[in-house]
Amino acid sequence: MTAPRTQTESIALLRAAIDRSGLSLGEYAREVLVRDTRTVARWVAGEKPIPAAVLAMLTRGRTP
Repeated sequence: MTAPRTQTESIALLRAAIDRSGLSLGEYAREVLVRDTRTVARWVAGEKPIPAAVLAMLTRGRTP
């Protein structure tokens, strides 16, 4: 998978990973990304950019 080019693509990639996992956003944040739920919610809302390291994990398929 190629790296997303826009914030919209990045958010869609993260949302898809969360959906595929079957976990809630909070569970995914804590168990998979090891981040605070509010931080991941801000990424999904487009309030904060998703860090490059997280995008790299998502594009390499290293998260459910």
